[in-house]
Amino acid sequence: MCYKKGRRAIDKKEYELELQRLARVNKEIDEQLQIATENTREARSQIRATKRSIWEDVGIGGDVHNFEKNVTITQYMEVLNRHGRDYDIHRQNQVKLKLLKKNPYFGRIDFYDQEYGVVEQIYLGVASLVDHRTNEHLVYDWRAPVSSMFYDYGIGPAEYQCPAGIIEGEILLKRQYKIEDGQLVYVFDSDLKIDDEILQGVLSKNADDKMRHIIYSIQREQNLAIRDEETQVLLVQGPAGSGKTSIALHRAAYLLYRFHETIKANNIVIFSPNEIFSDYISNVLPELGEENISQVTFLDYARWMLGKSWKIEDVYHQFEYLLAHNDNENDPRIQNIAFKSSKEYFQLLQAYLAYILKNNNQFSDVIAYDQVIITKEECEKLFYDTYQYLPTKARLDKIKRRMRYLMRPVRNQRVNDLYNQRKDLPEHLGDSERDLKRPCLQQVREELRSVMDQINGMVAINVNEVYQELFKDPQMINRIVDRDQIPENWATICQLTTKMFAEQKLYYEDLAPFIYIKGHLNGWEIVPNIRHVIVDEAQDYSLFHYAILKESFPKCSFTILGDLNQAIHPYLRQTDYDDIAQIFVANATTKLITLTKSYRSTKEISAFTQGLLPKTQQIEIIEREGMKPQIKKYHLDPAEELRNAIEFCLEKQCKSIAVICKTAASAKEVEKLLRDKIELTRITNDDHSFQTGVVVIPVYLAKGLEFDGVIIHDADAKLYGDEKERNLFYTACTRALHYLFIYYSNVLTPFVTAIDEDLYDVQL
Repeated sequence: MCYKKGRRAIDKKEYELELQRLARVNKEIDEQLQIATENTREARSQIRATKRSIWEDVGIGGDVHNFEKNVTITQYMEVLNRHGRDYDIHRQNQVKLKLLKKNPYFGRIDFYDQEYGVVEQIYLGVASLVDHRTNEHLVYDWRAPVSSMFYDYGIGPAEYQCPAGIIEGEILLKRQYKIEDGQLVYVFDSDLKIDDEILQGVLSKNADDKMRHIIYSIQREQNLAIRDEETQVLLVQGPAGSGKTSIALHRAAYLLYRFHETIKANNIVIFSPNEIFSDYISNVLPELGEENISQVTFLDYARWMLGKSWKIEDVYHQFEYLLAHNDNENDPRIQNIAFKSSKEYFQLLQAYLAYILKNNNQFSDVIAYDQVIITKEECEKLFYDTYQYLPTKARLDKIKRRMRYLMRPVRNQRVNDLYNQRKDLPEHLGDSERDLKRPCLQQVREELRSVMDQINGMVAINVNEVYQELFKDPQMINRIVDRDQIPENWATICQLTTKMFAEQKLYYEDLAPFIYIKGHLNGWEIVPNIRHVIVDEAQDYSLFHYAILKESFPKCSFTILGDLNQAIHPYLRQTDYDDIAQIFVANATTKLITLTKSYRSTKEISAFTQGLLPKTQQIEIIEREGMKPQIKKYHLDPAEELRNAIEFCLEKQCKSIAVICKTAASAKEVEKLLRDKIELTRITNDDHSFQTGVVVIPVYLAKGLEFDGVIIHDADAKLYGDEKERNLFYTACTRALHYLFIYYSNVLTPFVTAIDEDLYDVQL
């Protein structure tokens, strides 16, 4: 235990006072935890007792129409729900107190309130703690308004926003602590920012099996994004290692705290790249005392929207195809992917929808028994004016109901006429009115069959046929857009798409466009309980994806985070976030926050990876010393070389080591090479959990993850030579926290040979 550590050591008297206060806080936590545990146990007992009473007093089965029994069940269910709510409250309080018991607080500011002329000692922790006898605030939740000053200011003038307005004053002291299992490890005073010693301590640690919270080391620019309450669509651009995912999760925790009366964990959803990533980040919110939020991939969401009738390709199979055929831009599938991932295709489908709206509804006069039921003009007025606020299918359904309503008196009159003609005929004497009207109604149905077919034809809409129509007739596009907007390979794209539909299959590049068309024509599947949507790895989504999310979550706010330099899809390019903002701009305020610091890697790895980018990026590198990236050509058996690098990392106490390959096929080959030499796990897109130890993984599954040591297996120019693969290679290298090894067999990728040789070491 040490009190003379850090930027400014505190004196012994101050240290003793801190120990006394910590002892008081620990005692309060123990007392409250005992009460919370007893309350939780009692609430659980009450739930069990109520369930037992339901069983004994009501039983199962019997007369479901028994009024007295139903009233009893209702009363019991009300009691059970009340006990359930009590249990949840006590259990959640118990969870937070257990977190506080491990680490009651990590920071302190002494704030002079200018208005009241008083100095308040504000201690910050993972949750609030109030003395249950005196109501004194012993610890403030890191998300409380007053706590924001710890992240945003050093010694000197400061202010914070609270419900009463802006509170101005001065920070007189800023202190940081390391407390483990309730014991003070060290304490020191700092000034402007979260002290480098704390930050370095966090960054230099080995990677755990899951991502951890960062409340001890949140930086000012990160805090700005976490606490933004005004912006409906917050866009965050940041380099690899800038903490984007951590910001997203801490922002979710902040919203749950700030708007706890209206936003619960089940009101937030995060769109993550894959299930491995979802598992990797699953620890963060529970560490902050919050329930986990729902996580889905876009593919999961798409399957929910489309049902089970389609064979849907996932993004990983598309990636494998791209990476295997990327050197052949004349490949029909490559051409299909390239165009359908573009902004131009998004604009084409918008024009196509407008064309359908104008031309696809061939209304005509509906005439029955020489009477005009509804005119073409009346139908068009209903479609384009009266019901214009509805999706296309809903408009047509309303028009169909209107036509049927108008047909009813004409049909009934014809049935009555036939009945009157037949009722006095000798062969029908003694027939009841009902028996006689039945054949009359059947005759009228037959007479009106052609009219009903006309009505059904006018209001029918088949999304599959509408989407296919664009490709079945290669000349259709000429009626929609100008000739200079038509890709040269349009006929090839049409042929491939038509073949795909014939096989009842959806390629991944057609998935979002097809849902986009379906939503506009049939209406959108709204998810009513969601209030906030988080989109991570924003660079992996096309404009179609964002348009779908906007329509599916129309009343939600969004946090969208990404790095354009990690856009590993060779044909999905967004030059900036303006296009994304334009999707939402009509009914939402948008803001772009640009992060400039990278915290993940050592300064040597960060300098190397920054050099891989085609333009000099304004990325600030944290001064954490380490070993330069090691470049080595395979001379011996590749398995031996890889094992040597892995064993080096293991000797350096690395907990997670990744051999990153370009493709899944390459990862499978490496697994075979190393299987008998070292214990490892090969990660595939079918895996659902993040693995520590030694893993072999394709680069597209490594996105968003980080490892103590990274070994790039196949950095040859043949594999990483095309400019479209630069971001892929950059993404692979930026997964490394402490050690980076790059192996190649023949000719090293030009992405490395083009940069300053001082940024890496060559192993002979």
